[in-house]
Amino acid sequence: MRRPLLASSALFHALRLASLASIVLAVVIPRAGAAQDLPTLSGSWTASALTEQWSVAAWGQACGPRPRPQGAPGGAVQIQQHGSELSISGAGRSWSTAECWEQMPGLARSKHSASGNARSWQTRCTTPASDPRRAVVTTTTQATDASINMVETGQYQFIIQDTTCSASVTRTRAYTLVRREGEAPPAASAPPPVASAAPPVASAAPTAAEKKPAASRTCDAPGEPARLEVTPSRKLMRPGERFQFRALVMDAEGCALPTRPTWSIAPGPLASAATVDATGALSLGAGAGEGALGLVASVAGKGVTVAIEVTSPDRYDALLATSGLNEAGESEQAAVVVIAAGTIGGRTTSGEDLGRQRKNLFVAIVGGVAACLGFAGLILLRRGRRRTGGEVEGPASTAGAAGEHDSAGAEGTPAPSEASLAGVAGPAAAPVRPTLRARGKICPTCGDRYPSEAMFCGKDGTQLLLLN
Repeated sequence: MRRPLLASSALFHALRLASLASIVLAVVIPRAGAAQDLPTLSGSWTASALTEQWSVAAWGQACGPRPRPQGAPGGAVQIQQHGSELSISGAGRSWSTAECWEQMPGLARSKHSASGNARSWQTRCTTPASDPRRAVVTTTTQATDASINMVETGQYQFIIQDTTCSASVTRTRAYTLVRREGEAPPAASAPPPVASAAPPVASAAPTAAEKKPAASRTCDAPGEPARLEVTPSRKLMRPGERFQFRALVMDAEGCALPTRPTWSIAPGPLASAATVDATGALSLGAGAGEGALGLVASVAGKGVTVAIEVTSPDRYDALLATSGLNEAGESEQAAVVVIAAGTIGGRTTSGEDLGRQRKNLFVAIVGGVAACLGFAGLILLRRGRRRTGGEVEGPASTAGAAGEHDSAGAEGTPAPSEASLAGVAGPAAAPVRPTLRARGKICPTCGDRYPSEAMFCGKDGTQLLLLN
């Protein structure tokens, strides 16, 4: 009887597991199918103007210019979906859902997450722990089948000359689908309604014309170069290839400028095997070896370096598969440098000259102290010379007076009294006589008198004695 009971128990457990598996499959398979049925986000889109809102908590005079909105104009963009990530190009710059919009120097991605259905992304970027500029930026992107919204928040805090600089920012931008990749253009059956609606279209034309002057008005009087973007920021190349890099110079308002950057090859092992022309076209020699190469684009003394990896044709495909680049061997991101100090990121470029300013200030202080010491030494030297001259003239005049006194005594004429001498010499000579008379010296052998600085008699070499 035990065997039938065991068999029935095993059958019961098998049926139970089968029912649980069917329930799991019934829940998971529809969800997976729904995720696979989502339409692609690749196609033509329009981007709204990028808006910025700053909130300043503490900003002293040493922090530099206060942060101000540095939005970007809207326009047509192209979006490409690569797996679960999106790359967006147009409307002033290229951007990806795998990075932060903020391009502050030193800021690097520290965390990133993306949903499996390519509809939600979040990226966190921070500055290194060794960087005195503390910045934390979080970029969140949400998408539907026909719209995409990007919201970025940033917290910045750093200390300059014992002054705390703290501010926060919120950036927003929206994208609207125009035509999805693979979809056919609008049907030709639409002309009748369009023809009947010709008057409204004609009336709507001025509205579109009103938007153009707003953008062109900003660009008709462009400002100074404020930002340089070079795409791509990374490139994988083989020996003998030629590639055209693209550069865009913009002002603080995001308007493109006709300024062309200066291109050069960064020093390195492969620098002699590469050439670049004035347009940014890089050519590699057929005998170039494998390694890293740097291409520098600079405007107004500010430069950005593009990383180029040179590899052999045999290793190209394997390296491309693990490099994170697209099929053309290019990065979807742009290499960016802030030329003018108009934002938080730009403040770092002016902060790079802080050491030079401190050095110049130190040199000025040292030079001023040295000048003061030299002037004080000159005054002391002149005073010392005056004192020495007074000591030399005093004993000589005393000796002359004594000689005159002896000659007068020899002739039988009475010597003048001190009162009469004081009246002749004047009030100024009275206080000098006692001091000068005590500083002379006399030779005990011959009786000649000498100044106070003399040590020996000039006639017989006898050591001189001080006069009482």
